[in-house]
Amino acid sequence: MRWTKVLTVGAAASLGFVAACGAPAANTGNNGASGGNDKVEGAAAALDPNAKGPAPEVPGAKKGGTLTVSYSTVPANFDPSDQFYQDTAVIFSLTHRALTTFTMRNGKMVLVPDLATDLGKSSEDGLTWTFTLKDGIKYEDGTPVKAQDIVFAAKRSFDPDLAANGPTYQREFFKGGADYQGPYKGDKNWNGVEAKDDKTVVFHLEKRFETLPYFVSFNQFTPIPEAKDKKADYQLHPLATGPYMFDKYTPGTELTLKRNPNWDPATDPARNDYPDAFHFKFGQDVLKTQTAILASNGDDATTLNWDSIDSSLVPQIEGEKKAQFEEGPSSCVIMVNMDATKIPMPVRKAIAKAWPFDSIHKAGGETSHSYSPASTIIPPQIPGHLDYVVDGMNGKGDGDAAAAKKMLADAGYGPDKPFELTYYYTNDDDIAQKVNQVRKQKLQDAGFKVTDIGVPGKERRKIVGKPNGKYNMLQSPRGWCFDWPSADSIIPPTIGSIALSQGGTTFGNFSDAKIDAEIKRIQQLSITDQGPEWGKMDKWLTENYLLAIPDYNDKGNSVFGTKVMNVHNNPNKGMPEITQIWINQ
Repeated sequence: MRWTKVLTVGAAASLGFVAACGAPAANTGNNGASGGNDKVEGAAAALDPNAKGPAPEVPGAKKGGTLTVSYSTVPANFDPSDQFYQDTAVIFSLTHRALTTFTMRNGKMVLVPDLATDLGKSSEDGLTWTFTLKDGIKYEDGTPVKAQDIVFAAKRSFDPDLAANGPTYQREFFKGGADYQGPYKGDKNWNGVEAKDDKTVVFHLEKRFETLPYFVSFNQFTPIPEAKDKKADYQLHPLATGPYMFDKYTPGTELTLKRNPNWDPATDPARNDYPDAFHFKFGQDVLKTQTAILASNGDDATTLNWDSIDSSLVPQIEGEKKAQFEEGPSSCVIMVNMDATKIPMPVRKAIAKAWPFDSIHKAGGETSHSYSPASTIIPPQIPGHLDYVVDGMNGKGDGDAAAAKKMLADAGYGPDKPFELTYYYTNDDDIAQKVNQVRKQKLQDAGFKVTDIGVPGKERRKIVGKPNGKYNMLQSPRGWCFDWPSADSIIPPTIGSIALSQGGTTFGNFSDAKIDAEIKRIQQLSITDQGPEWGKMDKWLTENYLLAIPDYNDKGNSVFGTKVMNVHNNPNKGMPEITQIWINQ
């Protein structure tokens, strides 16, 4: 899953692998700070195919009030087919239901049926999966949800325009998916996904996909009635099936949600509906927002922020304001992405040698509460993770300008022939501007010519997600968060030809037959056997291709007002489990 904070959701014992990292100790009030230790816990989760609604009540919770969520980035859109970012996934968890979903129980994530009656039934050969819909599921307008709507949504996720930023698993695994272009541009008779009747959805696969029950929890499997699809304009008001629905949406600025009168809690084992409304504010200044929340005057007392805690505020959240801060594991590794089709390997190595990790973290106000240095693509909690460091790239230090200059000279570049680095940065955010000043200066000190293009935050996410953009580095994804805790949800969707085929950007924007062959070889193994092989591939990729420089392992941070209750970090996303929060009025 693409990481939202700087622009860029796992598995079960019965399938022989494990899920998202362990959560901090539970809290039932408005506190939950968990400290700044760097202990890495193994991933853990469970399947509950028999879970029924309604969701368990949160002890002491009350209904009412409006929860404001104010944060720094700006969603590109709210089209379910296009969503692969954490912030939109959190918001959609309130408004949209899929075939399956995750819920938090005692600090652990559990996969449960959502629109489906169970977690799916697989044929003996693993190439057919069948899901049956529950009775009584309706859209916000009162019309019934049908299997055909989920099939249409699944087909729509192949559209190269409407789903350019979405996941690509369906293209690789679904029968005939490699060349399918969706319901508007593709073969109308394509049946990689089909509806046997109003209640039965059937997936036909090219190869075994043991993690399919996890994949169908994604927004791409939230139902869309074909007759009500408005293509690019559908994102302005996607039809809700969850406890809340869109009220008012101003793209790039804010979104308000109100209660969905046609949501039936008896069918939903995962969601509570405590606040009367939600108000999301996009593109907000992090320091100002967090400072106001900690003071908790007026509406700030009912406001939540999920950006990394600013370093200037650490004394408060480690002291008297500790009860207003939640920290926990994240599924994300953050990378310095480079376009390998435009930057030669020797130059990519020089960038890595010059990269000012420490200065950038300092300029960004980041602390050990929000990150730990990384040297690998796969995070430490994933089974099969291989702990390695290539050429000193350990996510630490402030770069070696002299060594980088020599590497550039050896590659044929120098003062009379500088190598130009071109990238986009956010120019309407103070922190982003400070980070860019440091980054640009340090890269210039190392002998690079730097062309930095400033654009508003609401535009940058779209721009850096276009493979043929003017940049040659810092394209999306800036980082990657595992979709389930196995590296088959990390490397295949971010690297290689299939990842590129969906039309979005990848690590390196690079296609190579050797990479594709290795991904294919590992995917043919059992889930248990895949783990160590992905770890070896991780190191091989960094040594031989260096498509992106490992930067840091993210941590989830939440800062919230004194009236915001039951804030817990969701270890699948490193973000708050918003469906269980309530307001103490």
